[in-house]
Amino acid sequence: MLLNLRELQAFKAIAELGSLGRAAEALSLTQPALTRTLKRLERQLGVPLFERHPHGMALTSYGQAL
Repeated sequence: MLLNLRELQAFKAIAELGSLGRAAEALSLTQPALTRTLKRLERQLGVPLFERHPHGMALTSYGQAL
């Protein structure tokens, strides 16, 4: 399994900012592009990294470990 820099930057931004929208803006990406990147990372790892909530995202135990 190889993690690329784009995926790790996306993960870090979402974790720090707590939402896809704010992370997408900070990374100068569209929200759909960032969502695809996150889904690709989660698919590679085989685990959910975030819990999705109406007002943002929170790390799962797997996300915290990463």
